[in-house]
Amino acid sequence: MDYTGDTYAPDYDLAIWDFMSGSRPDGIAEGDILPGDYHVHTTFSDGTGSVAECIEHAIAVGLPEIGIADHVSPEQPSPWEMPTIPLTQIERYVAEVRDAASRYDEITVLLGIEADYAPEHEVQLGALLDAWPFDYVIGGVHTVDGFDFDDPARRHDPRWSDADALLAAYYETVRQAAEFGGFDVIAHLDYIGLWGHTPGPAVGDVIGSSLDAIAASGAAIELNTDRISDPAGVMYPSDQLLRAAGGRGIPLVISSDAHAARHVGQLWNEAMERAVRAGFRGALRLSDRTVVPLPQGPQRVTIGGAAVHAAGWSCCVDAIEV
Repeated sequence: MDYTGDTYAPDYDLAIWDFMSGSRPDGIAEGDILPGDYHVHTTFSDGTGSVAECIEHAIAVGLPEIGIADHVSPEQPSPWEMPTIPLTQIERYVAEVRDAASRYDEITVLLGIEADYAPEHEVQLGALLDAWPFDYVIGGVHTVDGFDFDDPARRHDPRWSDADALLAAYYETVRQAAEFGGFDVIAHLDYIGLWGHTPGPAVGDVIGSSLDAIAASGAAIELNTDRISDPAGVMYPSDQLLRAAGGRGIPLVISSDAHAARHVGQLWNEAMERAVRAGFRGALRLSDRTVVPLPQGPQRVTIGGAAVHAAGWSCCVDAIEV
């Protein structure tokens, strides 16, 4: 499928950093900076780790930045089945993340939020986001016309009988989210495919329009590494969408979408490989909105305590914790 604007980057001979030891690898060349993790959920919404536990794991794996971004919805109760921060608890959430940011010198801690987007609630959402000093806002589309498409109980809902229509409606909602203008990052771009549905040719134009809207908005997309808990077992977006976004100049962040502290920074090696092979030369650092170069050549890495010189990303794999 052609999304117009798709560009292909040459393959690179790349090396990885090894996180299997649970600490920052030895031999990282000066100037090589790991991307931060800006999509992390805690017990304030549907995560199992505390704010402090998530930060401490990020420090352990050597991330320079972490952003806590729990779910919030302007509609209460949320039509989405997953827990979101009650509006009465946002003040406590902001205070706890800000307090943590002041206590950890080893890492930059940002106050983020993942806001559920529905076109009919734009006014309420805008007021909610304006009321609090978030460092950045992730826009998440989890429902389409009130249909909670990622609810396992609705996996075989009759609406899936015309999957292309549902996918087109999803990407139209993504386009509207971008045009809303309140998001710094658009989350898990093709998340509608979590049950294995792929877009047919008829959906191509609306996907292209959604990417054009994201590019015009100045928002970034994320390479979401949470293929561990995802039903489809994939990262979002697909390689083709990733290349199409890069071809439009859309910035990229790498995000774990962690719902447990031990998943912060998960599969960073695989994600960096995918990003570079899709044509991205850098990842967006949200603390100062600077694009920081991704590694483009071999690095000295440690594997199981032994130092080696890797010739390619494929020499090693990330540890997967479930």
